Amino acid sequence: MNEPYRPVACALHDEYEIAIMRKNRLHLMWLDDDGNVHNCEVLPEDILVKDKSEYLLASDVDNQHTLCIRLDKITLLPR
Repeated sequence: MNEPYRPVACALHDEYEIAIMRKNRLHLMWLDDDGNVHNCEVLPEDILVKDKSEYLLASDVDNQHTLCIRLDKITLLPR
């Protein structure tokens, strides 16, 4: 992704951390590197910092795919 990372609000970051600790599923919508929109329920596992960007590591609900979602590309926030 060529766009510079835009840090997310601390409160939102905290929501992701709490969901990870409590193993709460999140319904998210995000853009991938190719600009495709994804909309699904995920189980967040960790937050990773790579190349000065933060990513949510998650599994899909069927636990068939591991997802690496850049935090500033999430467009629908957790409920």
